[in-house]
Amino acid sequence: MRPFAAVCVLSLLIVAAAARPARAQAEPPVGVRAAGMGGAFTAVADDGSATFWNPAGLASGAFFSLVLDWNTLDHRSATLIALGTPPLGLSYYRTTTGELASGRNPFVGHHAGITLLHSIGDRLAVGGTLKGVRGIVSSDTASVGTTKFDADLGVIATGSLGRLGLSVRNLTEPEFAGPNGTSTTLERRIRAGIAINVSQKATAAADFDLTTAGTPRGDWREAALGLEARPIKKASIRGGFRWNTAGTAAPIGTVGGSFAVYGSTFADAQLSFGSEDGDRGWGVGLRFLF
Repeated sequence: MRPFAAVCVLSLLIVAAAARPARAQAEPPVGVRAAGMGGAFTAVADDGSATFWNPAGLASGAFFSLVLDWNTLDHRSATLIALGTPPLGLSYYRTTTGELASGRNPFVGHHAGITLLHSIGDRLAVGGTLKGVRGIVSSDTASVGTTKFDADLGVIATGSLGRLGLSVRNLTEPEFAGPNGTSTTLERRIRAGIAINVSQKATAAADFDLTTAGTPRGDWREAALGLEARPIKKASIRGGFRWNTAGTAAPIGTVGGSFAVYGSTFADAQLSFGSEDGDRGWGVGLRFLF
């Protein structure tokens, strides 16, 4: 096993074994396709958005993919620009979390990364995203920005029936200083997923968090179920829902789809819905696959 692959696998095993509750910002809604499946995407990710969801996912899927999309859920939003190929990926995403009385976001993150991956035989792939993060922490009257280094890791095992995935985001747990001695930490998050090939044109998936995050809505440890199907050559449909296994919170349902507007250029959209205690929002994007 090459040194890069060995480091990735070893790091994943260590942090998974050390999973613990974490105090963190609410998860940003990155990726329209992922959101359309309810967030059950760790073992599914195979386009440019894999740079966020599971870096190892770039080892499968299209030889080249470019993803441009935007999501909003309640007072959180995410803009993603990502390019993926089997050897590497490039990505930038901007996330906002919450809203203060002044209209500012308590935390805005600008993440720019490069993803490297390596296949181990025909069944296993490991990957890592090295990124710089510009974090802006705000109060009602002031904002402070600092830049830190961070990394994400992922592994995917592929079989005849489907795939298993494990991802670790915010490996270094960067802490960003804020006004008046405050700070915000991007806590480490570990997530596992499974994707099953229901048929040649349909995939069912499930995700679950191995860490618990503290959010403005209380402790959050997410589980998600999703389905993606391609009833016709030019279109795909998606659906799913997610819920909190660490406390009381309304389930969040999602629906989404894609349509080939020109050749291998797909327009994506998703709609998220729930009660007043859940997330409501929508997202749109474009994907270029070759």
